[in-house]
Amino acid sequence: MEALMRVMAAKKREVSAVQEKKHSKKEKYLRRAEVESLLEEEEQRQQKEKNKRKEEKEAPPSTTTKKRKLQDADQPQHSDHTESKTQEDSDAVLSWPDLRRRLRELGQPITLFGESMKDRMARLRCVEIDAATRHEDELGAGHDIRNRFVGGDGGEQREQMDTADDAAEDAEEFEASGAAGEGAGGRRRSSKKEDGEEEEKDPDKMVYRFFKGMLQRWEKDLADRPDHVKRTAQGKIAVKTMKQCKDYIRPLFKLCKQRQVPPDILPKLVDIVKFCRQGEFVMANDAYIKLAIGNAAWPIGVTMVGIHERTGREKINSNKQAHVMNNEAQRKYLTSVKRLMSYAQSISNVLPSKRVL
Repeated sequence: MEALMRVMAAKKREVSAVQEKKHSKKEKYLRRAEVESLLEEEEQRQQKEKNKRKEEKEAPPSTTTKKRKLQDADQPQHSDHTESKTQEDSDAVLSWPDLRRRLRELGQPITLFGESMKDRMARLRCVEIDAATRHEDELGAGHDIRNRFVGGDGGEQREQMDTADDAAEDAEEFEASGAAGEGAGGRRRSSKKEDGEEEEKDPDKMVYRFFKGMLQRWEKDLADRPDHVKRTAQGKIAVKTMKQCKDYIRPLFKLCKQRQVPPDILPKLVDIVKFCRQGEFVMANDAYIKLAIGNAAWPIGVTMVGIHERTGREKINSNKQAHVMNNEAQRKYLTSVKRLMSYAQSISNVLPSKRVL
């Protein structure tokens, strides 16, 4: 009976503590996290009082006085410890619905066996830090392409590296100084005629000069925009798209300078360049689709009769192959080719019937 009375008294004290907290905050209801924290504080206080009474009963009087002196001497350290503890408790305060929602978003269990609110908060912080680190690692991988959009500290260094790479490219075999004048008309007619004859003989140089010139002109147009346009969301996306295109098309430029463009890709790129210069962007788009996707309506090898591979069949398969799916590098520089074709169409004055919608 006495044990039952003690339990009832303890419950009454807990209820009174909750009621006092509710009246002090002048709110109609308390959150579950606040009720749990109050109950934990009450249990800790009762346990401390019980341990203190037990120590006083067991210890002799001389030992008790020594303990009191030591407690008086260690008063500042104890106060600092309690301040740090209260600071940790204040950091751990988070409403129960928010805590539950964040744990569910991270795919973690809401409550583990024997876990308090403080332990739950510490587990949430650890999981969030691990998730952020893993996300940065995934973004930084980049398929061997420099990811300029992750990490803001090295932005200037990356820009300097890109400028150095551009200077090195321009100093190599192909000179693209006159490429940006595709629509500017800054060169003499005789030199244009000579360059045209030279490019007809050298398709690698033709492809390099055209796309390099378009890229330089696109970069210049973006740099000449007013500041209020650059600060908008669309303006920032346009800059990122241009920089990504610049990174992705570098392998094609290297292949052109080394004259190692695959023989089944180079003729179609030459057709695209010629159609873009003539203003026939619909025909250029058709040539790009044949290059990237191919013109096979279905897998021919499945429908053919016979089990042996023959010479004619190999030629058919090679002509109708989709080159964009060969590897990641080809997919990226062919995507950049399409972006430069769209930019060339946007700056040209041609009839609507010759444009790609």
